[in-house]
Order: sequence, then C-alpha cells, then structure tokens
Amino acid sequence: METMILKHQVGGQAVDTEAANIHASPGDPTDLEVRFGEGDASLIEAAIAAARGAACQWQAAGIERRSDALQQISRTLREQSQSLAMLIARETGKTLRDALAEVVRASRIFDFFAAEALRNVGEKFESVRVGASVEVAHQALGVIGIITPWNFPVAIPAWKIAPALAFGNAVVWKPSELASATAAAMTGIIQSAGLPAGTVNLVLGGSACGETLCNSAGLDALTFTGSEPAGRRIRQATSQSGIRLQQEMGGVNGLIVLADAHLETAAACAVNGAYFAAGQRCTATSRIIVADEVADALISRISQAARSLVVGDPRDAATDLGPLASKRQQAMISRSAQGLVDGGYCDLLQGGAQDGPGAYFRPMLFDHVRPDAELAQKEIFGPVAGLFRVKDYDEALAVLNNTPFGLAAGICTTSLAKAEAFKLGARAGMLMVNLPTAGVDYHAPFGGVGSSSYGLREQGRAARAFYTQSKTIYQQATP
Repeated sequence: METMILKHQVGGQAVDTEAANIHASPGDPTDLEVRFGEGDASLIEAAIAAARGAACQWQAAGIERRSDALQQISRTLREQSQSLAMLIARETGKTLRDALAEVVRASRIFDFFAAEALRNVGEKFESVRVGASVEVAHQALGVIGIITPWNFPVAIPAWKIAPALAFGNAVVWKPSELASATAAAMTGIIQSAGLPAGTVNLVLGGSACGETLCNSAGLDALTFTGSEPAGRRIRQATSQSGIRLQQEMGGVNGLIVLADAHLETAAACAVNGAYFAAGQRCTATSRIIVADEVADALISRISQAARSLVVGDPRDAATDLGPLASKRQQAMISRSAQGLVDGGYCDLLQGGAQDGPGAYFRPMLFDHVRPDAELAQKEIFGPVAGLFRVKDYDEALAVLNNTPFGLAAGICTTSLAKAEAFKLGARAGMLMVNLPTAGVDYHAPFGGVGSSSYGLREQGRAARAFYTQSKTIYQQATP
C-alpha cells in the first residue's frame, strides 16, 4: 500500500499538522491511503492573511501576466494528465477514462479564463453633465473562499479558481476530504506557474475545517459546491458577515420521455444520465418520467443497457463504472433504497451494493415509483433511477416540477411544439432536449433554481459577475 502524507499550503509554504484524517481508496483499500491534518482557525486565518497580501500583488501584475499564468497552468495540466488521472481514479474511484477527460476539461477551463482575463471590458458613457464622463470598471473582490466536492476533484476547482485568478483575486481552497491528494497535486501545478506566494492557499480537513472557513470574517466572497444541507448551514454561518455567497447544491433531476420519443435515444439518455460516473453527478438523472404507453418498451432497453455496464476497478480501461466515493456512501444509498422498497414506494427491478472491501454498486433501477417517494424529493447521488409513469405531457411536467430542487431537466420527444413548451414550463436552470441531463459545456453558464442554487451563476462569461465588483466612476475635465 502507498501512503501519502499531505501538508497544507499557506503563503507558499508547506504547513504540517497532525495527520489525524485518513482516507483509503474506495476501489481497493489496500492500494492507497491518504493522511492529512485538520485545518484549524489559526491556520485558516493565516491563509486568509497570506491571500490578502498576495491579492494586491496579483491585481497589480496586470491582465497579460494573469493570462499567461492561466495558460501555463493549462499546459501543465495536460502534460501531467495521465498521472493526475490515475491519482483521481485511485483516490476517488472515478474511472481512468472519466478522470482523464476531467483533467482535459480543467485544462480547457483555464484556457478559457486566460482569454477572459484579457476581455475584462468595462463601459464608458457620456454624462448628463456637460464635460463629464461616466465609466464602469470591473475589479477584483480580494480574497475568495472556495469549498469543493469530491465528485469532480479538478474540474469544479478549476471553474472556481480559474475565474478568481483571471480577475485578480487570491483564494483559500478547502477541498473535500475524499479528494485531498488530488487537490494537493493540483495546487502544486497552480503554484508552478509562478503566482505570488499566497495567491492560492490550500487548507485540508473535513466539515469542521469548512465551517471554520465559512465563519471567518476575513473573506470577501465564498463559493461552495456540495450538498443542500451543508449549503443551508453555510448560509446561516455567513449571514452575519454579509460576504458575497455562491452555492451549487445538486438536484433531483428528471428526464421526460414522451410517447413520440425515439426510444433508443431516450434509453441512451437515461442510462448516461443515471449511471455514468456511478451516478455521482449533481446533474444525474434519478427520475425517468415516461408516458405509460411506451414505459415497458423503454424500461426493457434501459435494463438491458444497465446490465451490460462493466462495474469494476477504476484503473482498468475496460471499466464503465467505478466504485462510489466511500463505503459510507455505499451504505447510505443502500439504506435509502431499502427504505423505498420496504415502504412500498416502488418495485426494485435490479441493482444494488456489491459485497467486498470496495464501495461498488450495481446500477439500480426501480419501476412504478410513487410521486411521494423519497426518490422524488431527495438527491440520492449514486447509480439509482426510477420510472414514474404518467399519462401525458401535462402530467409529466407536473411530476417533473414537483420538487424543491431545479438544477437539470430533460425531455425526449420528436415534437417541436412539446420541446418548446418544455423550455418554457420546466422549472430548472439547465434544460436538455434529446440529450442526457448530465453533461454541460465549460463556456456556458451553470446553475439551477430553488434549492439547487443560491447566488450568481458559475462558468462561462457569467462568472465575472461573482468574482468582480463594479465601480462607477464619474470624471470632470478640469479647465
């Protein structure tokens, strides 16, 4: 077994604390063990102070310097993509194929924001006062707190860190405790681009470390991706400080399949959305809302495709689905599934936890799910999906919108009229027509409605609104 002992990175220096936290590889616990300490209040305050000092230097460095640095980070990610992807597979259980694609995506995100650093364009107006002008500029906020999850351990940090750096901010990053080694490797790549010491600080730990970061008065903004309960706690913790807050908190995403749909397309969308990445995507499909007359034909196709997926070692190129992120996650999903069956909320057709030391879980499929089932209201975050049978489009839309979440939603139909009605009527921030609910572009805005999101949008050109503050400047020429 390989043991990695990690250190925090504060002000450009490695900081050692007692390595009391231990995480083992979810695919093979005998392969890798990651040990790291818990970031406490004093460490976090030191990281914020370092970021505050570096932010001034980084803002003054200019847009070309910032753009060059982001391009260098992108190149290094690509150069180290194979080794970083293998680390992701070992630490989080993501398949090697998915991990490699994620690293390339992160590289493209840094490239995108390298260009955005050069396109931070303001506005200039004539004033109503003769001889005066009005200018609007977009300037860095200062110090950004970043909390990221384990399911996309380089892509989600990239789409938060890259815009923060592009617009001249410094960051304090607290990654998931299940992806700490990946975060340490990524921090090393970022620091190799020659940023001022303290521009990117890494503090490691569990929920206590995250809560301490949220409670700090030294941040100018905080961006978080994680669960909805954790998001609620963060809003409470930051309510007094008044800092700018951005949150993405998942979804209970539905895919409508109408009677006129091309069933092969619909089945492919359902399988991709529900089961790829072991269902551990915030945009994953957990609800398949299907017209009664094609439900049996669709479920036959989904069932067959799901059974053909290879569940196994994430380091094996032949594997389609790796393990869940932890044995704890496996046990939690198993309990939820058993509760659905025991309560008579649905019929279990196939799938479930596999025995053994790894956190493996076969794709799970339910039929005849009741509208009041937990599956309709709570994010499962695993390879679990259920069929909700409906009589027509109107009922399908009502079932789709009957959730406090609203991140992603899809429809499979050959009717242009129904597709257009769906675009207007679906209560979600990300809409897919004849595509899986999971899978988004890095240059387009990302976010949901309801309990899925809070604050400004992420990704694409929309990111500037969160990471900068607007200044309106009036100027009168002197005689």
